[in-house]
Amino acid sequence: MSENKNLENEHYFKEKTEIPLSLGLLSGLIKGVQLEFYTSPPVFSWRNFDKGTLVLAENMEIKETDKTLLDLGCGYGVLGICAAYFNPNLQVTMIDKSNRAVLLSLKNVQKYNLKKRAKVLQGDLYEALKQPSIQPQTSNLRPQTFDVIVCNPPYSAGKVVVNKIIEQAPGHLNRGGNLQIIGRKSKGGEMYKQKMIDVFGNCDEFGINSGYRVYRSVKK
Repeated sequence: MSENKNLENEHYFKEKTEIPLSLGLLSGLIKGVQLEFYTSPPVFSWRNFDKGTLVLAENMEIKETDKTLLDLGCGYGVLGICAAYFNPNLQVTMIDKSNRAVLLSLKNVQKYNLKKRAKVLQGDLYEALKQPSIQPQTSNLRPQTFDVIVCNPPYSAGKVVVNKIIEQAPGHLNRGGNLQIIGRKSKGGEMYKQKMIDVFGNCDEFGINSGYRVYRSVKK
């Protein structure tokens, strides 16, 4: 079976992959800074930056008073690393189910010398917060609740997964904290918004770009 066929049969949100590690570097401007990230198949958007991820990276709102952020479904770490890079007082936790994504995120954390402020956990969404950190030297930094949760939901993983992300978010947010989700209005975005209103009682939109927008709900 060809490599392309293998990649077609792989889902980037699988826990394990048999695809050999093939490191590459993606480079692009984010907030006016040229940043590079290690990537490899079959992690989501390994060939090119995902537009939705870039829109959220450019537009996610982090206040000076925000101290902790969770990047849920981090992939190779663009959102979490950008959050830590541009906000020097922020502690960042990054979670992904994929062992390949976790490996790449760890390499990118190291690349930007963020090991003291960013850590990576492997697990199924919020369940990973119950597991010991795979970076013992930073395990004391691991909060159970956050000021901000950011997520580019795995749309192809299905509605059940996206609903779980939204429904369980309030239990992992500090009071006044917020969930920021990137979506396309024509492809799931309106469903995200309605679910967020059902769960939080509020949802606003910002960062509109190329059909994408950031949906934000605040825990009252």
